Amino acid sequence: MITINNNQLQMLLNFSKRKQTVNGKPQAQVDSCVLVIDSNSNVEVLSLTRDMLGLTYIEGHGVGSEGGMIPIPDIDTVLGILKMHSQDITITYDKDKSKLRMKSGRKQTTLDASLDAKAFSHSTETLFEFYEKSKSFADRLEEGEGDWVYTTNKGDKIHSKWNYTMDCNDLYEALRCDNINGQRLNRYTFDVAGGEMHISVGDPAYGETTTALHIDSEHDEWSCVFDGGLDEVFKYFSGNCNLHLFDFREYGQGIRLLVSFNNGAWVLQAGLVD
Repeated sequence: MITINNNQLQMLLNFSKRKQTVNGKPQAQVDSCVLVIDSNSNVEVLSLTRDMLGLTYIEGHGVGSEGGMIPIPDIDTVLGILKMHSQDITITYDKDKSKLRMKSGRKQTTLDASLDAKAFSHSTETLFEFYEKSKSFADRLEEGEGDWVYTTNKGDKIHSKWNYTMDCNDLYEALRCDNINGQRLNRYTFDVAGGEMHISVGDPAYGETTTALHIDSEHDEWSCVFDGGLDEVFKYFSGNCNLHLFDFREYGQGIRLLVSFNNGAWVLQAGLVD
C-alpha cells in the first residue's frame, strides 16, 4: 500500500508509456508496468519497450509504504481511473485476490491485477518476468563522471562516446516539429558537426524542419536516425538534461542515445540501423 499524489502518479505512468506514432496512429510502447516501492516510499517504474529498442526509468515519492511491488495491468485503464479521483490516492494491491484498489476521499475503485498477467497482449512473458528482464538490462548501465557506462556480457565496460548538456525545452521544440501538418513520421535525424547539433524532422512535401542547437564540442562528428517517440520524452521536463551517445557500430548495433534528466529519470533509445 502507498499513498501518492495523483498528478505525480499520472505523470509517472504517462512518461513510462513511451507514446509514439506508427503509420499515423498513436501507440504506447509500454502497455503495463510494475510500481516498485522501497521502505522509504520511493516509487520506481522501469520498463523495456515492446520492440526492445528502448528502456525507460522514472521515480517518484509517496508516503506510508513498507515496500513491495504493485502491478499496473494496463496503464491506460489505470489513468482513466485516476482522472476520476482526487489529489491524494491510496493504492493497495491484494495479491491473494489479484485486486488493485485505488481510494481517495469517499471513492474506491477496484481493478483486476496480477504480476502474472501478460506484459503485452501478444507476450508470453508475465508482467513480473518482463520487469525482471528490464531490470537485468538496466543493471548493465551506470552513471559515471560526466558520462554513462554499459557493461557487456563479457564484463567489458563501454563508456558513452559523446556527452552533451542541453535544454529540455530546446529539444522538445525541435522534435515536436515532426507534428507539422499532422505528419507524425516518428523519425528524428541527428547530425553533429562543427559545434552544432542539427535535428531534422518531417517530409519536404509537408514541411521538413531542421533545428540547429549549440554543443560544447567542435570536434564531434556523428549522425543517427532515431524513432521511439522522442518528441514525447522531453515534454514532461524543464531545465537541463544530459545526452549520452554510445557508439556500438563496431558491434553492428549502431548508436544508442541515453537521456538523463535532473530528477533521476532516464531514457535509452537505440538508433535505427541500415
